[in-house]
Amino acid sequence: MTGTPGLKRRRRKDGEALYWVASAISRQATSYPTPTIRIHATDPAEIASLCQRYTAELLEWISNDKGTKPKRFDGTMRGLITVYRKSPDSAYQDLKANSRGMYDESLDLLEKTVGTRQLARLSGADFRRWYKKFREPAPPKKPGELPGPERIRRAFKAMQLVRIVIKFGVTENIPECVRLATILENMRFEAPRAREAFVTFAQSSAIIAKAIEMGKPSIAIAQALQFELTLRQIDVIGYWTIVEDGSKAGIVYLGRRWSGGLLWNEIDAEGILRKRTTKTGQEAVHDTNAYPLLAQVLALIPPEKRIGPIITKEKTGLPYRYRDFANIWRRVATKAGVPGTTWNRDSRAGGVTEGTDAGVDLEAMRHHANHSQIATTARYSRKTLSKTRTVASARVAAREPTTKA
Repeated sequence: MTGTPGLKRRRRKDGEALYWVASAISRQATSYPTPTIRIHATDPAEIASLCQRYTAELLEWISNDKGTKPKRFDGTMRGLITVYRKSPDSAYQDLKANSRGMYDESLDLLEKTVGTRQLARLSGADFRRWYKKFREPAPPKKPGELPGPERIRRAFKAMQLVRIVIKFGVTENIPECVRLATILENMRFEAPRAREAFVTFAQSSAIIAKAIEMGKPSIAIAQALQFELTLRQIDVIGYWTIVEDGSKAGIVYLGRRWSGGLLWNEIDAEGILRKRTTKTGQEAVHDTNAYPLLAQVLALIPPEKRIGPIITKEKTGLPYRYRDFANIWRRVATKAGVPGTTWNRDSRAGGVTEGTDAGVDLEAMRHHANHSQIATTARYSRKTLSKTRTVASARVAAREPTTKA
């Protein structure tokens, strides 16, 4: 398959939006679960790859009597990945949207590069070659530019997914997977070093100020919530999942439903935020007024508009999709002078680092960050608002005087 099948372009005030449309491929797509998919990529090769993938999935769905027939396993790596993705018994079905997105990045890479390989012909030498190939630097974007660093994280993630799909094949009684799982158990691949970057208070303040200047209060508020309250990105902006039951309940757009993000009704009249986190289901409790900068940016939204999701796009009023948010945040952060090696997700680490540097007791700090590990969850089960207020007071007191954003 070549070209960009199903690609449609729609004019918008801020430019042109790209969509893959199932009905442009086949008249039999009327009941397809995802009839329209927004394409956020800008690279022509990536756009073509996405269109081809979405089209292949549609045609497979049609050929399988519109999803009622299971796909036959053809003995290839791509076939195994398809079974892993489609089987109702696969752990893939239980992944949250953000985790599934990370899995898909590696699964798509595997399908594209080694998908045609027959499992029966694979050996440990093949896996070593795959890892070396995946970690090669990305080619220069422009002539004369130097290549980037080795992509160790990319390679390690891809090989982790190889392990996962092979182990799933073992549970499905695929003989070759038993052999390959044994090989992989005796192989190790260099893992990426733990990230050392974190957002500082000065950087967070600069991002907030620049976002307000650029007319993006949503980015300013999200940044403040992530840094000040050490909330995970997914618990702030939420996520979109495919609507499979046909229900229109909640916020539904283009066949996807939004959930998981912060709502205005989760902050009471006294400024107390109570939020069930998506990762652990535990309740995070914070006094938003304990952080002056956070209180300042929340005040950007008038009371009459404090309905529904807190973080929404200024033009559409809809919650962000992850890639949209990441791209806009990066644009704002770059203009604010924050280096590209520092990511949005480093905001939470920055808040924790600021707290420990300010001398906050580690137990209280882990509580403030709503730590997800089982061992620490048991230790910090007695959660009170006073603990997070203590952390807030120490962090704010330790800051150098700064100008307001």
